[in-house]
Order: sequence, then C-alpha cells, then structure tokens
Amino acid sequence: MSRYQFSKFQILLISLFLFSCAQPQSSLPSYDQQLSIDEQKIQNQLFADSWLKTYQSFVPIGVDILYKASDLCGTEDIIFGIGVDVATKHDAPESIREEINKSLNLTDRLKIVAIGTDSAGYRSGLKVGDEIIKINGKDAPNGEKAIFDFYKYVSKKNESSINLKIMRNGNEKDFSILTEARCRFNYAIDLDNNTFNAYADGNNIVFSLRMAKWLLQDEIGAAMVFAHELGHNANHHVADKIQNANTGALVGLLLGIAIGANPADAMDFGANIGATSYSIDYENEADYLSIYILALSGYDISKAPNFWRRFAVEVPNSIYSGGGTHPSTSERFVRLETYVKEVQDQIDRGLKLKPKYKKHKE
Repeated sequence: MSRYQFSKFQILLISLFLFSCAQPQSSLPSYDQQLSIDEQKIQNQLFADSWLKTYQSFVPIGVDILYKASDLCGTEDIIFGIGVDVATKHDAPESIREEINKSLNLTDRLKIVAIGTDSAGYRSGLKVGDEIIKINGKDAPNGEKAIFDFYKYVSKKNESSINLKIMRNGNEKDFSILTEARCRFNYAIDLDNNTFNAYADGNNIVFSLRMAKWLLQDEIGAAMVFAHELGHNANHHVADKIQNANTGALVGLLLGIAIGANPADAMDFGANIGATSYSIDYENEADYLSIYILALSGYDISKAPNFWRRFAVEVPNSIYSGGGTHPSTSERFVRLETYVKEVQDQIDRGLKLKPKYKKHKE
C-alpha cells in the first residue's frame, strides 16, 4: 500500500473519529476563498513595502561607511565606485519581486533604487528614481544581467571618471562623476523577519529583516552593527576561522589514528574545535575596529557603548552569556568604553585614526 492509500478499516476509523469529535457551536457567516486570495496579495504587498522601506533606509548608512572607512581595509579589499544601488525588474527577491517592481516602477532599464548620502554619486546630483540611459557614451545595459554589467563600469580597482546620462521626470541629464575608494564588500537585507541576526561571510554583510528594522530605531544602531561586521570582513576573520578549522581537522585526524578512533568523527571534532577557537577574541576585535570605523564615518562614538545595553534589553540571555562564541553584552559594554577612550584620544591629539595591532599591519 502506498503512502497515500487507505484501507477500508482506516477510512471507517477516520470517519468515526470525525463524527465523534466535539464541534464548534457558532454559526459563522459564509467564507469567500477568493476574498482570502485577494487579501494575500494585499498583505504580501505590505510586507514587500516594509522590506523596501528598511532596505532603502539601511543602504545609505552602509554605503557611506564602506567609503569613509576604506583606510581600514587592505589594498586587496579596495575598489572604486560612485555609491549607488541600481536594479531592474529582474533583481528583487523572487517572492516579492512583483510587489517591488510595482512600488518602484521597475522595468528592464537600470534605475537607481538607493544611494549613499555622502557618496560621489549623491554629491554629483544623482537621485533615487533616476533611470540610467548611457554610460560613457554607450547605451546602458538592460535586462537580467544589467546590474552586473553596470558594476563592471563603475566598480574598478583604480580611480576613474564615469559619465552617465540619466532620465529624470522625462528629461535627460548628464553627469560626470569621479569614482572614490571603498571597501569592496557587498551588503544585503534578507527577508527573514523572524530571526534576530547579522553576519559577515568574508565577502558580504547580511542582516535579517527583523534585525535591520530594530537597528534603525536607534540613531547609531545600524551603523554600529554594520561597522562590526565590516570589522570581521576587513580583518579576514572568516578566512582565519576556515584555516583554524582545517588545522583542527588535521590534528583531529592524527589523534584519531593514534587512539584508534573513527577518522571522520575525529576530523569533524577537531574541525569544530578549530573553527570556534578564538571566536570571542574575533568578536572583541570586530567591536574594537567598529569604533574606529564609526569615528571615521563621522558618528558620535560616545554613544556606542550604550548600544549593548539596548541589545541586552532585547536579548536578555546575552547579559550573562559566556563560554560560547560571543562575549556577554556586559563585557562588550565595558570593553567599548575603553575603545572609545583610545579613539577619542587620537582624535583629540589630531592623529590619524589607526587601530593598534600586535604586529605591523598594512
């Protein structure tokens, strides 16, 4: 009998169960399923607009930090750009693509959908909603791969001048923009409105929608966590953890062979120990770098430590956390106060802001 076939006895048993169960007593008005389907569309549009509002509020903060803190990224992690996000009708998250296209009136043509408020593009006069017609005298790319082709023009390893012709309110305008240095890392707001999370993976800085919304409630929250995750990427913490995991796997294998343990289990055990080694130290270092990043980006760093008090109220288990992968919020608050003093001293003395490393770092 297949998974979805029932015997006569099973059908009889189910029928008896349904007839013998207590039932609701109210006489409800008739239900129109089509109205429910229509309501689904309304609610999905509301969710899409909520995501879009969060994204467009978050991007200027992240973009400006990537440019202003570029001195803290190594030469291998520097590119030059103009500080704009563009999109076509093919680029929004698939589950809300139709709704986003409707809200932004996206087509096959490139449109600026977000922009850094202190970026080269913004200072040159570009605005959200501008359609890009030509780049350096050539027709701008369009269609599914348009954004990838666009960034080939404006994200390069060296400074260059970008000439754009845009369409704004039915009028064509020309702009000549000199690209500026920025940390190369990308950023994203995912659609997860349940998880309270942000992470860096070595190439990207990603925030859950719920986390991003909460961070935007505070004047320094979004910048604070963006700077922290940038600190991870700028100091290659993910690569270090992978190296530690590989080392741990090798040590685990050798020890497993020596004691007669299952090699695969021994390698997994060693890799896990290696990957989590220095996790708290990496978090503390990212916090330390975040204060330098915030200072370079023009934020009032004296407000930074209080962020961890706000976080503790939101996630009270973090107050006493210890022995895991992250320091407690109480430890982070105290440490940040010392980082702020160090950075503020450099500012007061008119020095170039430069984190202190155990050994020379380019």
